[in-house]
Amino acid sequence: MVVFAPLSRTELAALRESPLGGPIAAFAATENLCETFSLAPADDEEAERTALLLAGLSGLLSDQVRIVVVAESDALDEEGGFGEVILPGLSWSDVTAIFADDPAAAPAVAAAVKAIPGLGLDAAWDAEPVQRLMSEHDLLWYGPEEVDTLLGS
Repeated sequence: MVVFAPLSRTELAALRESPLGGPIAAFAATENLCETFSLAPADDEEAERTALLLAGLSGLLSDQVRIVVVAESDALDEEGGFGEVILPGLSWSDVTAIFADDPAAAPAVAAAVKAIPGLGLDAAWDAEPVQRLMSEHDLLWYGPEEVDTLLGS
């Protein structure tokens, strides 16, 4: 299953060196996510994009940063409406891509972070600064080999 795991910069750097033990919260294009967002089963690409956005938002809520690792991994479906899944662990060899904000998005990220303290994922999703961030600033794609560029190493 393709999963989208929000990580902090510290977790991303640690993952490169050794596997992260679980449980790790992540998101996937589950049946419940498709139902919540009224996506047809044929909308795989849109469902995965939605899972990516939710993972980015989860990163904002927990670490004030949108860094999302995409991996092929076995995951336990938590049956949540937002495609929440739990990874038993994560290895660097599982990583197929990394998504992160362009530095130019920093003001929009700061506005979104300021708007969401104490909110849950569903309320944060509806916050106007978050919707603006997601609509105006796509997460940039990085290959796993570009992790040093992303981390500024």
